[in-house]
Amino acid sequence: MKIALIFPVPMDLEREDPRPMFASFAEPLGLLYIAGVLIESEYDVSILDHGATDYTFDEVLNWIKKQNPDVLGISVLTRSFQSGIRIAKLAKEWNPNLTIILGNYQTVCAERILQKYNFIDLCVRGEGEYTMLELLPLIQKNNSNYEDVKGLYYRKNGIVKSTVPRELEKNLDNFPIPNRTLIKGAKYKMSMGGLELSKEKSGTIMMSRGCPYQCRFCSVNHESWRHRSADNIIQELHLLESQGYREIMIMDDNFTINPKWVIEICKNIMKEKIDLVLHCEARIEGTKEMYEYMNRANVKTIFYGMESGSQRVLDYYNKNITPSQSKLAIKKARKAGIDMIFASFILGAPIEKISDIQKTIKLALNLDIDYAMFHVFEVFPGIKIWDELVEQNKVDENKYWETGVRVAELPFYNINLDVLIETIRRTYKRFYSLARPKFIFKQFIRSIKSNYRRDKLKNLGKDFHSSLKMLESLSEKRF
Repeated sequence: MKIALIFPVPMDLEREDPRPMFASFAEPLGLLYIAGVLIESEYDVSILDHGATDYTFDEVLNWIKKQNPDVLGISVLTRSFQSGIRIAKLAKEWNPNLTIILGNYQTVCAERILQKYNFIDLCVRGEGEYTMLELLPLIQKNNSNYEDVKGLYYRKNGIVKSTVPRELEKNLDNFPIPNRTLIKGAKYKMSMGGLELSKEKSGTIMMSRGCPYQCRFCSVNHESWRHRSADNIIQELHLLESQGYREIMIMDDNFTINPKWVIEICKNIMKEKIDLVLHCEARIEGTKEMYEYMNRANVKTIFYGMESGSQRVLDYYNKNITPSQSKLAIKKARKAGIDMIFASFILGAPIEKISDIQKTIKLALNLDIDYAMFHVFEVFPGIKIWDELVEQNKVDENKYWETGVRVAELPFYNINLDVLIETIRRTYKRFYSLARPKFIFKQFIRSIKSNYRRDKLKNLGKDFHSSLKMLESLSEKRF
């Protein structure tokens, strides 16, 4: 049985021949994990990472035709949903007997999807590895009795049905290590906020899944965090190193939740003499000892989601941090020797006022960070603030369930979207301005001391204006 899996990206649908709006910077690990489980059961699996190509929709369809699969699985996020739907429609028109399955985040709207799009056959909710493994034998036998397959939405006699949710896999070591030969030839440009982190062969790794925190703007809300064993992680890092990878992005939702586990991994990296540059996302609660071990294990870049400089807004988000804690986290990471520190901020929360935005800008300018990213707040199905705004009749669920919406576009909001975008544009220019001599001096001194920083900032310097323009466009556009 042949299975084709596709990870679509947002397309410029205004073009006559739409193409990806941006290139993938990371392998589709979710699909690679599903493929690994299926291949162990002797299924024939192929993967297309759309963002690692410049394919038009017709070229994607040609790829599907070449694979000639029995089942097509499409992994869709909110921003790539319309691309995924277009691909599914083309595939079904080519082969009406093809079974098409949607998975990943956007299937939070699985019932609506199956009601609206008759060319979608099934939606997988939650982790898809074992759902797909149980589902495929039924499809192969033309058996549509899906009731016992957990985590599934399907149609029966024209009515959308759902099965009980699938439990999260507790032991992540049970999953096979991703086989990256399935995406052989795909090219990735590791970047963060417009700054290219590596010109060498770079990749990604997933060391844990989930997050125990309950931020109200976030879609990772299982209230569960699970991690792989250090031995299992080291095995994959050795494999990546042997395959010529030089820099690795840790794709965990929150790598630093458990400092003891992080330290254990770092100790093993040092013990095994693994020569890879690592990058990660983190919350601010890390310990001094954890940061020191991360530095010794060659973690070069940390990305923090600090979100706001207003305690009022942070409490609204249920972020459970304070601006002073953010400053302390940066101080710890700096003292430990972490080379590059990024931070992201959100402007335009439903309760936000101009005074809150001013506090966020002030915090960003005062933090000892190298790089700042600013985003306009948006809501979409599956997050708590979306549910709240729908209940308050501030968001039209029927209008925005497929795309989400920036709060500043809604009639009730008191700050104009254009004002927010212009504020972000001015803040970027101010953040990187020569009028910040202390910031410029620190960048210069640190770059003298660090070859790594010097190379990265040299890349930024060569392409500063295009990087800045890209950052601004991320705030302006919805994909």
